[in-house]
Amino acid sequence: MGSTAIMLMLVTIISKVMGFAREMVMGNFFGTSDIASIYVMSNTLPVVIVNFVANGIIAGFIPVYNMAKKEGGIERAEKFTSNLFNILMVFGTIAIFLGMVFARVFCKILSPSLDGELLDIATTFTRIMMFSVYAYLYSAVYRGYLNQKGDFITPATTGIVMDVIIIFFIVLSGIRGDIYLLAIGALLGNSLQYALFPIALKKKGYKHKFKIDLKDEYTRALLRIVIPTVISVAAAEIALIVDNSMASAFFGNDKISVLDYSKKIIGIIYGIITVSITTSIYPTIARLASEKNFSQMKKELNSTVILTLAFVVPSVIGLMSLSNPIISLVYKRGAFNEESVAITAGVLFSYAPYVIFQSISDVIDRSFYAVGDSKTPVAISISQQVFNIIGNLVLINFFGLNGIAVATSLSCLYGAIILMYFYRKKFGKGKALNSIISVIKITIISIIMGLIAHFSYNLFNKTFSEIISTFFAIAIAGIFYVLAILISQIPEIKEIVNKVYHKVFKNK
Repeated sequence: MGSTAIMLMLVTIISKVMGFAREMVMGNFFGTSDIASIYVMSNTLPVVIVNFVANGIIAGFIPVYNMAKKEGGIERAEKFTSNLFNILMVFGTIAIFLGMVFARVFCKILSPSLDGELLDIATTFTRIMMFSVYAYLYSAVYRGYLNQKGDFITPATTGIVMDVIIIFFIVLSGIRGDIYLLAIGALLGNSLQYALFPIALKKKGYKHKFKIDLKDEYTRALLRIVIPTVISVAAAEIALIVDNSMASAFFGNDKISVLDYSKKIIGIIYGIITVSITTSIYPTIARLASEKNFSQMKKELNSTVILTLAFVVPSVIGLMSLSNPIISLVYKRGAFNEESVAITAGVLFSYAPYVIFQSISDVIDRSFYAVGDSKTPVAISISQQVFNIIGNLVLINFFGLNGIAVATSLSCLYGAIILMYFYRKKFGKGKALNSIISVIKITIISIIMGLIAHFSYNLFNKTFSEIISTFFAIAIAGIFYVLAILISQIPEIKEIVNKVYHKVFKNK
């Protein structure tokens, strides 16, 4: 898991740098304007539709593929893959048709303050973006297939291709003043990012069969996993719609883009660390579960949680301590002014903790999906989203726009606690005391690191520019964290350091 996860992180870092560039260009040309919010919202409907199915497929594909391969051989597993894709394309065609018909209604629900010309623009944007559904569904199947075959890098590079295309069209749209180029660019970026998949699939020996079998036993087995997950995703998407709708209704349509800008920054940590680690560990967890080697599975999961937190916790606390200068450096230019920086930094600070709790959940729920239990994480997810919606209604009265972000963080904390309880109940006790001690060490060191970053920035900012001050603050805090964590005697850290050391110096 270690070397694969590190390689994934490196590729993801490049992808996220490109994502940074994309958001900087977007902020420069469109800031937190209505058009920026419409651009964000137009991608919501296709994502909502696809997520109903795609998340279940991503969670269930590898275990079901393993089952088909074990029971019927590689040819049977490949047949299952082709059949699944063919069925999804039919579903995608129906979904696109419905999305085109109800695009205007959905836009009004998502942003009640939209009207007149802005509503017309949002409707057109959404209809253009609906065709991304095909690409998303294609990815849902073949991302899991390539991961199962040991190819983690090809799926990880898709974001780089997408960002290059989207950046080109954002600049073109800004220069020419044609806002519809934004939607066209997003559609092309979302679709063409998977251009390398066919080559990778061919190298793995995949041969597609154009046949649909609705009675296929393995497709039905996957469906049993997908259906509960659909319910969970529906709850999550409703919560997202409520977030954006409340931001629009209470604070104005332009505030949707504020939520999105802050989420994009947080998404960098989540994508580089959490997604990379969970993606690399899932095939191993699924294999151990199929072998009923639950003791080793628990050991792998426990180690993964600690390693994930060792990266995520300092990143989140560092982000919170430097939220204002980071937002300023990334977005403050052109239409993104000082007021936009202040509002977005506040939301970012409030959103950031959610990454910690969601990361814990994302690692742990892999164990449930690996053994074919999608009902438990789904039920927890639904209750979490209900918690989030209620939290929004209450907390906006105390924290304004930031209340939406605070509610998200608290709901993720709730979800992580409940999920850990049911994990322990289902799989038994692990080395809980050792894990708690490791988490406490990581948290204390991270808090001290955050304070060092904050005070270092304030000290350097009196003499140097904002960018130099931020760089020095991050560098000093980072050096402290690395040194402190290395001498903290955390077993999982010692193990990965030893592996890296022996791998680098084994031939010397």
